[in-house]
Amino acid sequence: MRAITTDPNYWVIKEKLIVLTHEGGEKGRRYPGGIITLRSDLTHINRRCTLMHEIGHHIYGDIPTRDTCRSARQEQRAHKWAVEHLISEQAYRAAERLVGVHPGALAAELEVTTNYIELWRDIYRRVPY
Repeated sequence: MRAITTDPNYWVIKEKLIVLTHEGGEKGRRYPGGIITLRSDLTHINRRCTLMHEIGHHIYGDIPTRDTCRSARQEQRAHKWAVEHLISEQAYRAAERLVGVHPGALAAELEVTTNYIELWRDIYRRVPY
C-alpha cells in the first residue's frame, strides 16, 4: 500500500505546461511560455521531484539570473514548494506508519528523494520517533 501524494501531472495539466526531454546537463530547465524540459535519463523518482521543482519555478514566475543570491533563493523556494506539494502531512504520517522513520524507506514509499524527506522534516520540524 502506497501513501497518496500529489501527482506532478495534475499541475502540468492545471497550468497548461508543456513537458519535453533534453539530453545531458541539468536535471530540469524551464523556458518562457510554460515549457519545461527534463533530462531524459532521470529515474521515476528524480523525474517526479525535478518536474515538481520546475513547476514551482513556474508558479513563482522565477526568471533565471546570474545573481547567485537571488538564484539561491529561487532554488530554495522551488524546492520548498515541490516538497510541500509532493508530501502532505497525512501522506508522511501514513508512510511513517507503514515503513518506519528511515529516510530511504520513507523516500521510496512517498516516491521522492531522501533530500526531499529531510527538507520536509526541516519545514515541519518533525523529528523521527
